[in-house]
Amino acid sequence: MSNETKTKFEEIKKLSDKYLLNTYNRYPISFSYGVGEMIFDQDNKGYIDFLAGIAVSNLGHGEADLIEAMRNQMDKILHSSNLYYSEEQAKLAEVIIENSIPGKVFLCNSGTEANEAAFKLMRRHGVKKNIDKPVILALHSSFHGRTLSAMTMTGNESVRTGFGELASDVYFVEANNEDSLMQAFEQYGDSVAGIIMELIIGEGGVIPLSQSFVNLARKLTEETDSLLVFDEIQTGMGRTGKMFCFEHYGMYPDAFTLAKALGSGFPIGALVVAKEFETVLERGMHGSTFGGNHLACVAAYETFKIILSRNLLDHVSTISEQMFARLKTMIESTGKIKQVRGRGLHIGVELYSESRPVVEECLKRGLVVNSTAGNVIRIIPPLILSIEKATEGLDILESVLKDMK
Repeated sequence: MSNETKTKFEEIKKLSDKYLLNTYNRYPISFSYGVGEMIFDQDNKGYIDFLAGIAVSNLGHGEADLIEAMRNQMDKILHSSNLYYSEEQAKLAEVIIENSIPGKVFLCNSGTEANEAAFKLMRRHGVKKNIDKPVILALHSSFHGRTLSAMTMTGNESVRTGFGELASDVYFVEANNEDSLMQAFEQYGDSVAGIIMELIIGEGGVIPLSQSFVNLARKLTEETDSLLVFDEIQTGMGRTGKMFCFEHYGMYPDAFTLAKALGSGFPIGALVVAKEFETVLERGMHGSTFGGNHLACVAAYETFKIILSRNLLDHVSTISEQMFARLKTMIESTGKIKQVRGRGLHIGVELYSESRPVVEECLKRGLVVNSTAGNVIRIIPPLILSIEKATEGLDILESVLKDMK
């Protein structure tokens, strides 16, 4: 880092420390711009992006068609509110439904808002069934957001603690433990209003749910007339080689949530509700001032167009196969890797030691990766990642692991 840039970074850090709440454990770097699968700091040093803004920038950085579509919309109108109809909302909802499940869409601004809406959907479904205390089930180690209801459904104690009493009647099941799932439905019986789960637990260590576990959840929700809700906030929009991860499981949920990559970096979220349950939330029961504004919807609609028109899903599957093969050879070559798991370009590399020091050293050498669950390296690059940059990035990771004591 040059002296001039160091001074500029120190100014940014000084301002941030003075005026921003200290709620993040940030790395000592500030990014200035990005091109494709590369991201650049204040000194114009390039980094291979294996993080994509935490599974947000699926189209990479500086995507020309996306920028043009958003610029054109900015010349027209940004916001008018949900008091009125919107062509951009209608077109986005259509493309979501046409590529997922028959039903309807509620648009909001973020993943946690989408999961708040899902919480209300499940609660309301229980109330309509005349359940006095509707029970919602979720998974241990899961992450669904940081607002009150989303935090209540998050199976990570470090996220949940320190805020007093949370929402009531939310209980947790061990992921991929069918006995635990059965016991929960037996214990709470007809009081269960729904269960929410990530098909790949992300923050909890990149843990894919087994086919048999998800099949059992589908069977039990059907038997109890409760809702099966998938959190597709990280896994949606092509991340796993399908537009939505539930396609790998051969079943439809009763509802699912979207955000992150939906707007390719512009904030937008969605709750998608199957046709059978589209009247559960009635007029006036939920809303959002900014949800689905004109610009956000254009960003999301263009994101769909690009993914579908450029065969990015096939590309993800091809690059994924090559990356998994390489990572598995690194188990032996480095002696530091316990397991490699995931699906598509949602990859977890579990280490025998803490992962943050590895992430810090990778950053110094020009690779952006993520540490999660204490000892897992999370690899979630843009879907446009080339084999050349994939190889180069894995070369850096391998060299760091070999050098680590």
